[in-house]
Amino acid sequence: MNDHLEEMLRSTLGHASELAPHAPGNLSTHIAHRSRVRRMRVQALVAAAAVVVIAGGAAVAVRGAGHDPTAVNPSVTPSPTATEMRIPAFVEEVWPQAVWKIPAKLPGGRKFQPRGFIDDHTLLLETWESFEKANAIYAYDLDSGRVRKITNIRTPKGVYASGYVVGGGRIVWQTIDVVRGEPVTSFWSAPVAGGKATAIATERAVKGRGDQLAVVGDRLAFSLLEGGVFTVPLDGGAVKPVAGAAGHHILRWPWVGAPGEYTPEGETSFQELLNVETGETSRAVVHPGEQYVRCGVTTCTGTKADPPAFYRLRDGSQERPLLPKSSLLGLALDRFLTVRLPNPPGGQVLYDVVTGKSGDLGLRPQAKGGSVAVEPGLGGERLVAYPLGNEYVIIDLAKIR
Repeated sequence: MNDHLEEMLRSTLGHASELAPHAPGNLSTHIAHRSRVRRMRVQALVAAAAVVVIAGGAAVAVRGAGHDPTAVNPSVTPSPTATEMRIPAFVEEVWPQAVWKIPAKLPGGRKFQPRGFIDDHTLLLETWESFEKANAIYAYDLDSGRVRKITNIRTPKGVYASGYVVGGGRIVWQTIDVVRGEPVTSFWSAPVAGGKATAIATERAVKGRGDQLAVVGDRLAFSLLEGGVFTVPLDGGAVKPVAGAAGHHILRWPWVGAPGEYTPEGETSFQELLNVETGETSRAVVHPGEQYVRCGVTTCTGTKADPPAFYRLRDGSQERPLLPKSSLLGLALDRFLTVRLPNPPGGQVLYDVVTGKSGDLGLRPQAKGGSVAVEPGLGGERLVAYPLGNEYVIIDLAKIR
């Protein structure tokens, strides 16, 4: 692990550790997404720390989903300094249309993990037979509180379901196995209405570790951690590479780019972008001396000597300083990140760089150490979910205007 990666992980974990509540019993030491931890064990070498970093949950990668701002709002006052920061109202008060609190257990007492949105009022939940080992997925109606099982999930020992996406009336996910010493990715689906999980047959094995998924019409698009974007019919068939996307990763369909989200040599995440539907390209502006630069479809964040952290458009314009103790993992939906509150009271706020609004997530330090930190991260994921007492807080970033 090089100095850049170590410093980034140290900084992220340092941010999280200051929050200080114990991790809930049904969670463990995660760096970003649970599924990404399995795919990037090198990123989790620091997982011995008593920290849970909860990312935004599973992406619901339906074409056109989510909000895509075209510019940083120049009317927003630059972020205040740490000493000027005041504790905002709770997220449910700031964005009541986008926040729900639901019981942390299903009827009957079973624990679950929120994984994404099936539609604007239905949440996708995953239950486990053992740590990280899914055994079923459910639909939870946020309006009525009704729960229904979608399907059972069965995987061999050491193989895990991950990367859930929704489209074409189906829930689709992936599993990654090791065959004759090489990683091989398989894809599965089940009807949203409920039914048996079935494999999406491919004419040849998909060698490599699945990265991001997106349902595009009647095809599944996917990228590999090793690089490359491909599609396969949802009903099974030939795997075809996407033209011009060799070495790329899905950011937010139809945008793919390189390098991907993980840049162990300090490269700029998604500096190069390609719209695979229109052919449009974009190269983000990065200046000498800037570090931890992570770019989305329209914006980038990073650090430098003065000011220490910033966000701006990909073309280098409309640069603004970020609040000290902001997340280093980039902007979710090109506009959201989390910021640590100073102690006391400690905790985090969700901050919207487009409107300048922020909401307190309600997390507070506890005396026994450890922490739960929320990191929405890059990409098109609209779900932020985290446990709070006997409830789960559910935030739909796409409903924040």
